[in-house]
Amino acid sequence: MPSLHRLIIIATATFAATLANAGVLKIDLPKESATTYKPGPNLELVNARCLICHSADYAAMQPPNMPRKTWEAEVTKMKKVYGAPIADDEIATLADYFAKTYGNEATAAAKP
Repeated sequence: MPSLHRLIIIATATFAATLANAGVLKIDLPKESATTYKPGPNLELVNARCLICHSADYAAMQPPNMPRKTWEAEVTKMKKVYGAPIADDEIATLADYFAKTYGNEATAAAKP
């Protein structure tokens, strides 16, 4: 029966050979189309709280008529479900930005 030392050497050599033969995995991710949020009220807070987890694509993909209440629910979900670092007193401020910049308040403001 081989000694423990010999088994360790064989196992280490086998592992090293396996690593040497492993190919490099390359993943090509799609390019983001909206890497920054649109200018609006409290943009600095939005960038600080939202861009650390995802791109601005998420806001741009939402229906343009989403009301403030829905944006507030989305921001709350990001905090409570996904653990986004958002203070309770920032939820309304973030929802205000999204309602005025991407939501139905932006649509209303754009009408003559």
